[in-house]
Amino acid sequence: MSTAQSLPAAKMIVTPEFLQDPYPTYAQLCTEAPIHRVHLNLERWAVVRHAECSQFLRDPRLISSSRVRQFLSVLPSETRANFTQLERMIEMWMLFLDAPEHTRLRKLMNKGFSPAVVELLRTQVEEIVDDMLRPLASADDVDLIRDLAYPLPVTVIAQMLGVPAALRQQFIGWTNTFAVLFGSPVTLDTAIAAQDAVVALTGFFRKVVAERRKEKGRDLISLLIDIEEDGEVLTEEELYAQCVMLLFAGHETTRNLIGNGAFTLLKHPEHMAELRRNPEIIRTAVEELLRYESPVQFISRNAAEEVEIAGVHIAPGDFVIFLLGAANRDPRRFDDPGRLNLRRAKNDHLAFGAGVHFCIGNQLARLEAQVAILSLLRNFPKLQLADAMREPEWVPNFIFRGLKHLPVCV
Repeated sequence: MSTAQSLPAAKMIVTPEFLQDPYPTYAQLCTEAPIHRVHLNLERWAVVRHAECSQFLRDPRLISSSRVRQFLSVLPSETRANFTQLERMIEMWMLFLDAPEHTRLRKLMNKGFSPAVVELLRTQVEEIVDDMLRPLASADDVDLIRDLAYPLPVTVIAQMLGVPAALRQQFIGWTNTFAVLFGSPVTLDTAIAAQDAVVALTGFFRKVVAERRKEKGRDLISLLIDIEEDGEVLTEEELYAQCVMLLFAGHETTRNLIGNGAFTLLKHPEHMAELRRNPEIIRTAVEELLRYESPVQFISRNAAEEVEIAGVHIAPGDFVIFLLGAANRDPRRFDDPGRLNLRRAKNDHLAFGAGVHFCIGNQLARLEAQVAILSLLRNFPKLQLADAMREPEWVPNFIFRGLKHLPVCV
């Protein structure tokens, strides 16, 4: 039986230096082997190269279910019974389901996120962005995370779900508690906060669904209620759970895409100038920003049966993580991967995953990033970092890579 090299990189993954800049570690891992044994809260296998990530993210022997229990397994066993509501609701997210349940839900949910449906939102998103940018022209203190990247995705998905504007800030707080649960060390306090948020959000959507059943609107919840395929419909609990998932996933990852993308361009002013001169390349530019500074750094699977990856035997029940941030900088797949190239033609990055769990909201995230970045460049031709010499402060999360703040001069 082959084994992957036991690396001190396991320790580097949990250091502040890694969170600040993971790419030297990724480059080392990619050079040494396609798969490694690491310790990140639990012992896991880490797949780092593009080819293996792309192949095995599509392998049905590596499943998504049961991961929530593993996230909570670090808690004392006597407290686990207190989080049955949290486990039940999150395990119903399409994100954590496998065939045939995932297949059925995905088929139903896809209708609300087709490219044609999402493109119809472009004008609406442009109006939201313009409203957010307008007051920044005369502001003394502009933080692109706080003023744009943070509120934009939750505003868009909240409008799609019919969430009142007065509740959106509260919803941001709730989604942040989920982000801590996924990608940071789980404590009793963070688990309690996450369960409270799940209960509150489920209660809200239960009320909204009841209202929409009486009187349909033009929002996504009304569409999901009406969706039927081959006699299949979403159950009440499935509907609540997917609404919570969409709110969380749609906010957390897109916020980081916009923030990371803006920061990357500000650190590369020659590329920002190129995009300003050639706005027609915005689509390939956003794809490159997704590759270069991926908002989701890794995703995980469990082995349902024995799997061999690059000569390493993965036992049933083993936890496997796919380091997307490493795969997207793999020199075996990308020419000069550490160089930003907004016109990169061959760019099959894995920022949205791969296989049946490919991010359902990818088209919406792309749209929001395209609109936000172009609007920034159009409205603020002198945009620059407020302090180019200051090191950015990244959120201490191993899964979701994003900045705490992005102060700029407009």
